[in-house]
Amino acid sequence: MKKKIMVIDDEEPIRRLLSRILSGSGYDVVMASNGQEALERLENVSVDLIMLDMNMPKMDGLSFLRKVKESDITHVPVLMVSGEANPENIVESYKLGVYDFIRKPEQKEVMLKRVENGLKIGEMINFNEFIRVELLMARKLQKYLFPEPSMHTDRVKIHTWSMPLSDIGGDLYDYVIFRDDRIIFFVADVSGHSISASLYTAIVKMVFRNALQKAADPGDLLTIMNRELSGNLPIESFVTAFCGLFDPVKRQLLYSNGGHPKPYCLIDDEIIQLEGNDSFLGPIVDAKYATHTLDLRKGASVLAYTDGILDLMSDEDKLVGQKMLLDVLHTRGKSPLDKFRMIQKYVTGPDVAVVDDCTLMLMDFQ
Repeated sequence: MKKKIMVIDDEEPIRRLLSRILSGSGYDVVMASNGQEALERLENVSVDLIMLDMNMPKMDGLSFLRKVKESDITHVPVLMVSGEANPENIVESYKLGVYDFIRKPEQKEVMLKRVENGLKIGEMINFNEFIRVELLMARKLQKYLFPEPSMHTDRVKIHTWSMPLSDIGGDLYDYVIFRDDRIIFFVADVSGHSISASLYTAIVKMVFRNALQKAADPGDLLTIMNRELSGNLPIESFVTAFCGLFDPVKRQLLYSNGGHPKPYCLIDDEIIQLEGNDSFLGPIVDAKYATHTLDLRKGASVLAYTDGILDLMSDEDKLVGQKMLLDVLHTRGKSPLDKFRMIQKYVTGPDVAVVDDCTLMLMDFQ
């Protein structure tokens, strides 16, 4: 499809000359004699580039640029064409989005090369806009994957927080309360970032919910999930996952870990790291995942997180996440929820650089 260029100039001979040159080079041309006429035409015509004269009656070039910016009518590149050399107007043109400036008269080859450059810029603008829209749609879709960030029952208080590195990320959490009051919860991290990782989180969420139809034991769940994910993820991708099942009658936590950072159990001032860790989900189709058991006193909490928390960097490019996490967890006189919020505040503060998606899940068992 031919590229379409709008020529805006009040001098008819110049419009015809530019039209002849551009048409001869394979472009379609739309013409306007001033800025106001151009604005009216842009309401009905889509163009790929604008060649704009600086000095025109009714609406000059700078006024046209300001109107375009105010109305957001188009984002195509603008090549300013003028016989004047007023540096203030040239600077103002660039501020208003003009990508290049040529003078009247200009050599044909130079003009066509700058038109070509502008069209390449336009293609990049269109691509960036496409990606922006795709990211927006992916972000909206991903919101449906997550349950409510907090939830309270007589048996448990759940608090979650997630911050992707970019617009969307590869972290995932989920929880389900069964009719017998057992609570199953799940934290996962898909390798990679942005759109591809977010698409895989949708697969992981679906696989988790489907696996719940077959099993509730955490080790069995991860075993089923791994078998499904092995056939649905690219060979270079993998998932780390932690799954826990709290039985309020037995006061027991059953859990399984597939290559995920080990969560911590908080009981009063005692801090216990949940041992046991099997392979990532995805690479080994027949991998088996063990279920571990931990007896819990009333008031115990479990804090699960993704490795973005551990990968926090200081200004000196040193890993500080692990130390921060342990320092906060060993802070005396603070409730588990206070510590959860302290970690969140630290991650979002100015003293560290975040290099990966960050997710926290606090299960406060009553």
